Amino acid sequence: MVITARVGTGLIKRILVNTGADSNIMFRNVFDAFGLRDANLRTHQHGVVGLGDHFIKPDGIISLPVSVGLGQGGRSVMAEFVVLRDSTAYNVILGRKTINDLGAVISTKMLVMKFIADDGSVGSIKGDLETAVACDNASLSLRKKSKEALGVFLAELDPRVDDKPKPEPEGNLERFRVDDTEEKFSFVNRNLPHDLKEPLMEMIRANGDLFSWTAADMPGIDPQLMSHRLAVRAGAKAVAQRRRKMSQERAEEVARQTASLLEAGFIQELDYLTWLSNVVLVRKHNGKWRMCVDYSDLNKACPKDSYPFPNIDALVDAATRYRGHLPKVDE
Repeated sequence: MVITARVGTGLIKRILVNTGADSNIMFRNVFDAFGLRDANLRTHQHGVVGLGDHFIKPDGIISLPVSVGLGQGGRSVMAEFVVLRDSTAYNVILGRKTINDLGAVISTKMLVMKFIADDGSVGSIKGDLETAVACDNASLSLRKKSKEALGVFLAELDPRVDDKPKPEPEGNLERFRVDDTEEKFSFVNRNLPHDLKEPLMEMIRANGDLFSWTAADMPGIDPQLMSHRLAVRAGAKAVAQRRRKMSQERAEEVARQTASLLEAGFIQELDYLTWLSNVVLVRKHNGKWRMCVDYSDLNKACPKDSYPFPNIDALVDAATRYRGHLPKVDE
């Protein structure tokens, strides 16, 4: 949600409250407009900040008071802001640390953020829907103009595809069989000393059953141990998407990958369907195809989880800034 709040000595509009962000972010244009100087900045301990799908080197960090609400029903806390040089639709991004310090609870449906005021009462602040729509449209425009625009505004279709080189084996490799069949093999560095290479190969052969040689070797988790069910809203209408036409190359690839999943037992064929979604092929960086499923209609019928993995977020936040404060152990 997008709000207006007082940061430092100024009232700032277009503040994005983002529960998915670890840090508060202030962009350089706002920093300069406040009349702040680089001398006010402290060095950022990590050197880079991950924002969306890329990393940015920050100018530094600065501590400023943040105030939400009005009068006695307001709340003020000190917050650290990472200062970044970038062009975005927002002036400031408030992350989880400050949201937790405010004791805030956010309703994305009602566009309301409630918080514990300084006097102990419950204060509230409404999000600006008109500004949020304008920022979203501006973010989409920035994304189209430059690939370096922030990924927080427009997610990639396949975030696993990137241009970063993958690790490659080092040295001259020697192939050896793990089992009696030619299909099961691995590699070892040819230049390893004999007294190291032979025990390594024997160890791999002795534990050959730990490798997944085919997709069928990954049967999954027993449903009696763990299972997952979709939280589809009661009364939601099942959607059967119309079939999308594909080129011959794509159709052949879908048939090949589907046959592989059927053979492994990952999927099964049904005669009577309620939900039906098309498959989508995404080109990977190595030129091969990744088969995905268009679950957009099914996602609309499921309630949105505004706080995914809260336990993980809580553990990360709880561990922040606690280095060097472990209990001492007497020798």
